[in-house]
Amino acid sequence: MQALVMSLTQEKSARDANLNFLEEPVRANIGALLATPDIKIGSAGAVSYLMKLIPAESLESLLHELVYRLIRSKCLDRYRFDGEFLVTIDGVEILRWKNRRHCACCLTAKHSDGSTDYFHQFVDTKLVANTGLALSLGFMSVENVNGVYEKQACETLTGRRALERLKERFPHQRLCILGDALYACDETISLILGSGWSMFLSFVPGRIPSLYQEAERKLAAHPKNRIEVKDTENQESRVYRWVTNLRYRSHELHAVFVDITKDKGKFVQLSYLTDHRPNNDNVQKLVDLGGRQRAKIENSFNTQKNHGYRLEHVYSSQGHALKNYYAITQICHMIHQFMVHTDLLKKLAEPTGGLLMAMCYVLTAFGSVRHFIEKLADSWRARLLTSVEALRAKAANIQIRFLDDTS
Repeated sequence: MQALVMSLTQEKSARDANLNFLEEPVRANIGALLATPDIKIGSAGAVSYLMKLIPAESLESLLHELVYRLIRSKCLDRYRFDGEFLVTIDGVEILRWKNRRHCACCLTAKHSDGSTDYFHQFVDTKLVANTGLALSLGFMSVENVNGVYEKQACETLTGRRALERLKERFPHQRLCILGDALYACDETISLILGSGWSMFLSFVPGRIPSLYQEAERKLAAHPKNRIEVKDTENQESRVYRWVTNLRYRSHELHAVFVDITKDKGKFVQLSYLTDHRPNNDNVQKLVDLGGRQRAKIENSFNTQKNHGYRLEHVYSSQGHALKNYYAITQICHMIHQFMVHTDLLKKLAEPTGGLLMAMCYVLTAFGSVRHFIEKLADSWRARLLTSVEALRAKAANIQIRFLDDTS
């Protein structure tokens, strides 16, 4: 609970957490939430010692259980894409050291000047939605086992292991996998399609050159496979193009392209390899509500690194601590998303209103979630929570609903 509180209140360091844990309201509030009035508080060092010893699978598997519960209760059904949940997969670097090995599992990157970087990386899978929601389903560490290997571990191989585990955890769930160009290879495509899932993978010239060249030839041969859209809201124009029946090994695939021109002249081209067959009626939906949603996982990583969660901060890197703190960050980010993307706070406030009703208008009152979290942390340290038991009993009977518009 202390580790979760550190992340929920976005403590800047273990030292700051130590100072705040000394405040009596913090101890009393944690005790109230856990229904243990005489609870004892440990130091941030004690928390890290616990994180070091807890098997990483314990907290990592909790991510899957939390989202599985939401899926079973049909809370997320409104975010399905053609009946499938969109699941992004991507790697994220956590720590990097220059010419200093942290542990035997470090990945290495050698540079032309003779220096070597040692770093740690995770492959995460997140259920995403076009509203900005990004909920982690679990992650795997990209690591060299005990420093002994013939070929260094990489994101692609670890990603396939993550997809295999995803199939074990969601054996009957319909998923659409979104990935970058690293995953555009025969082994990964076979795994995705063989699992009964669909996919949108970034399609670039350098990844499968012969297939990309064939797609370009077909685009030139079928100029009518083209739609132009003017988006006044985003101040941009988009040209959608597509080709069908691309043969790659044993797979029949399709490709969709979008050329985006901003009003200020900035030009971006995106392209995706998919098993969804595009046509004049659905190509815009496939690109905008399908392939382009892959960016949600990168937005999530950016938020966790640069907006208070301090994903790259080393609270502890010994034993299992690095993985467990990563899991804690994902759980914390999930809770904060519930504050913004659901009607939970509104239902907690009814019918009495009061402070919780004011919390429902967090963006209006504080300008951003980050500012709200800062105020929430100040309140947590300075005042005692009241009526926690009644609030807990009420929360247990609430069925939350996710909101379509969270702007």
